[in-house]
Amino acid sequence: MLKKICPLCLLFLLYIACASGPAASAEATAPFFSSAPAANGLVFIGAAGKRSDPQETLQFALYDAAQRVALYTKVSGEYAVENNIGSGAFDYTGNTYTSLSYDEEGAKQYVAALQFNADTDTLEIEHTFIVRTTCPLALSVPVNYRPVYSKAGQKPDWVDNPPLKIEGYEVGVGYSGRYSSLVDTLTHSCHNAIFSIIRNINTTSRSSNMLYQDTGSLFGYKTSSNNVTYSYGTLTGYYVLDTWIDPQTKSVWTLAIARKTE
Repeated sequence: MLKKICPLCLLFLLYIACASGPAASAEATAPFFSSAPAANGLVFIGAAGKRSDPQETLQFALYDAAQRVALYTKVSGEYAVENNIGSGAFDYTGNTYTSLSYDEEGAKQYVAALQFNADTDTLEIEHTFIVRTTCPLALSVPVNYRPVYSKAGQKPDWVDNPPLKIEGYEVGVGYSGRYSSLVDTLTHSCHNAIFSIIRNINTTSRSSNMLYQDTGSLFGYKTSSNNVTYSYGTLTGYYVLDTWIDPQTKSVWTLAIARKTE
């Protein structure tokens, strides 16, 4: 014999079923702002960890966006990879050295020029406050490139197939694995896109081999091979076109363009 279900119980069951589905998909596809150039200027994304004072959080996020403006103005970088390989099975060392130089302190002057709508240009992800700002600047050559997403939140086409050039600009893709703070992950990914461009435009390599006597080895001799790859350069107009946060790993990918200085 079938029992009659009251209307209120039926509505409650439907609410639970509907709520469980969308919540899972919303968590799997974390939102993020597009940073493609806007009609009234260039878009710069700023991020800051949430603080007890919302106004303080906003100011830190705006300063972070202002630093992106400073990078756009001019940035110099060095990137070196050193590998040392010996004759022993475990005789291997590898080190990476990086350095960026830009007017970090002078970024404060750009904060006042940043425009945003508090209702539509702010969001929170992973305990991180993010603001989408617009600065009255323009690229030297307009960019019409738009990333292709198969579905909202899914990997854009440029992650696996980055374009070699965009409207004549140099292109770089930066990647950063997850840090304890999403702010740090976003920053490292942004900076790694700079190094990606620099490695593409100016890289030199140096190798050296050495044979030396070592009576403790099997044949009395050891070999050592040292390889150094060094990249350096100065960029202007460094601009982030798109950012993708992997919803599973929370790693961050950054697509950026720039022009090299001669």
